[in-house]
Amino acid sequence: MKYRKTKMEIIKQKHIIMKKQKIILVILSVLLVQVITGCQQGQRQEATDLLSDSFKDNELRLNDAMIREMISSVPNPLEITSVLQKTGVVYSQDLLNPAGNINNYNTNFQRALNLGVYGTDLIYMNIYDRTVATLRYLSNIRELASDLRVEQFFDYNTLNRLSESSKNVDSVLFITNTGFDRMTRYLIDQGRSNIAILISAGTWIESLYIATHAQTTPANKEIINKRIGEQKKVLDNLLLLMNSYDHNSDFNHLIEDLKSLKKQFDNVTITYQYAEPSIKESDGMLVVVDNSRSIVDISDETIKNITREIALLRNRVIE
Repeated sequence: MKYRKTKMEIIKQKHIIMKKQKIILVILSVLLVQVITGCQQGQRQEATDLLSDSFKDNELRLNDAMIREMISSVPNPLEITSVLQKTGVVYSQDLLNPAGNINNYNTNFQRALNLGVYGTDLIYMNIYDRTVATLRYLSNIRELASDLRVEQFFDYNTLNRLSESSKNVDSVLFITNTGFDRMTRYLIDQGRSNIAILISAGTWIESLYIATHAQTTPANKEIINKRIGEQKKVLDNLLLLMNSYDHNSDFNHLIEDLKSLKKQFDNVTITYQYAEPSIKESDGMLVVVDNSRSIVDISDETIKNITREIALLRNRVIE
């Protein structure tokens, strides 16, 4: 004899089924939210990698004014490359970061460093009137700046037009330098000083690499070696700027590399020789001339060691 369910049992069974379906829907909804949230967080982390400052709890940090001042102590690439050109050092394309390497830079840490590197290379090429070769490097700077959301500081159309003739080198250099200066101030004001520090570090690393690997002669060797030795103070400032970010693994690796370089710079002695200032007329105005000078004591062995260490560091930056 078949068993027939009562009406009450049927209603009760339907109620149990509906309850189970609601539980399953709730679980699926929770899982779906978690998946979506996880994906959004992954995308957000990728998109905003190093786009804002982050510090450890209760950590002392440099204020914006100090950061600006210390970044300004990093020599403009124009200074070192001009010394090379004026002292007769021959231009070498082989010293530059290959333009095709831009495809390797997938994090904002890499992009910021190499924006500084390519900016230095661009200035180096313009100093030596290699204007035709600058177009690819201009494109790279534009792409990296766009990734970092600071492309508004470079007038690429004007730079492309000016780069077509060596007669416009001064204008190209002025626009490039002004763009980098404005970009640095903007990044610091926007709470993104870590990006500004990385760009400055990239310019300094590339400038020092070029200076140490340029083909010098006995006539210009002393001048260039002095400029290399003077970078001891700059390196100290860079390390001080980066110490606030040593909890970040990328920064920490860079700091360790810079500390290895510092060990070689510790063998450089810089003394200050004071001389009374003088006043002279320049363009119808009186200006004070600082006649004091720094004396740099750096041996050939130290130059050799610095050259080796900066090559290792620079190659890790651009690879």
